Amino acid sequence: MNWDNIEKILGMYTQFKHYQILFEKYKLPKKISGKEMFASLKEQVTNAGFLEPVISEETFKEWLSYHQIDGNNYSYVYYLEKKPRIELLANLQFKQSELVKINLWDIDPSNESENIDDVMPNLTDTNLIGIHHDDKLKKYIFSFIAPCVVTGKNKDGLVRLYKKIFFAHCVLFEESHYCKIVFNPTTNLLNVNGVEKEDRTDWSPIADLFFSKLQKLIGKQTIKSPNWIPQGLHKLAEEATNHNNPVIATHSFNVEEMVSNFAKKLLEGADIEVETNTALHIKLTQDIQQSFEAQLVEKYGVIDAENSFSAFRQRSDGVTHLINVESTFGLRQGLAAEAARRSRTDNDIDLLGIILKTEDNMYKFLVECELHAYSVRGKNTFIEEEVVNIVIRKLNEYRDEIQSALFNNKENFTGDPIASSQ
Repeated sequence: MNWDNIEKILGMYTQFKHYQILFEKYKLPKKISGKEMFASLKEQVTNAGFLEPVISEETFKEWLSYHQIDGNNYSYVYYLEKKPRIELLANLQFKQSELVKINLWDIDPSNESENIDDVMPNLTDTNLIGIHHDDKLKKYIFSFIAPCVVTGKNKDGLVRLYKKIFFAHCVLFEESHYCKIVFNPTTNLLNVNGVEKEDRTDWSPIADLFFSKLQKLIGKQTIKSPNWIPQGLHKLAEEATNHNNPVIATHSFNVEEMVSNFAKKLLEGADIEVETNTALHIKLTQDIQQSFEAQLVEKYGVIDAENSFSAFRQRSDGVTHLINVESTFGLRQGLAAEAARRSRTDNDIDLLGIILKTEDNMYKFLVECELHAYSVRGKNTFIEEEVVNIVIRKLNEYRDEIQSALFNNKENFTGDPIASSQ
């Protein structure tokens, strides 16, 4: 291995938290800087002494290829009509020494030359650099790198082009039909291997690039469109804006009949016949009930549960109904919460900003419906892959609920059935 190149690559692309995760796994003493962490890691891998190294060279090579799967990443989740056979995936991993044509440590990432054709001359295409099998989590990770071009400034402050390494990981799960494409949204990106974004936030062409490379290994795949996501996001928004307070639930339940009667009197007072305007009566009852519940939330507050979700952004129709709030409670109380609740009453949602609170941290994500996949975009500087999977599993639960409802109500079903992910 070329340790000079490895040091440059880790110095340019690896965060301190990446080292921490690895050092915690192998119970190694942590250092105070990334440079010291690298020196210690190199020592652990290369100097065995009288004992075997704590981290073998093979383990280090594998970590080097896939460790960027944690971080400030975007995930694009595709649903495969027919998942690849496990035997095929296992065979690909077994033959990866034949499939990997370039090693990460063979690349010198230096950008001294302003002619990007002279930079990393051996990185001119999208390349597989490793296949990792996680037996515990039942998944295969296909790690790729590709050349990308970004804009930046030189020492004189003049704008110039730089060539960088773009990391991406394709994750296949043994027990589901999902394929996840994970990559870091590189700042000032012009293209990845010649492929450009659709716009500032639409990275789906980049995800499709790596998905096409994966298909060259696992075979052509038929993708199911995520047409269930707007309804799934509606369900998640309902959960994420729930107060979770039993006192409020009790008070709200106890006045349901009173509110219905009050709405009826209001309509009758305006010479509106309730019996012939049932929909109007229901809508007014819901509006009054929601307003009453909003006041109860202000009085009694919300209750957080472990691994609970809250929402901070909601877009109902892509343009006009965009509601955003920067608050600890998100869209669970206050005027913005009430507006969000009303705007989604008769609308699906195509984008939802959610907050996931765990025992140790608070993470923010944007979930959006795309053409071929749905995207989960992290808003934190560093998010572990497994934290993103919590969000994906929650969405897939809603997908299964929607699928069950569709199959149980076939006479009202007008679209293609959504195959089970089990």
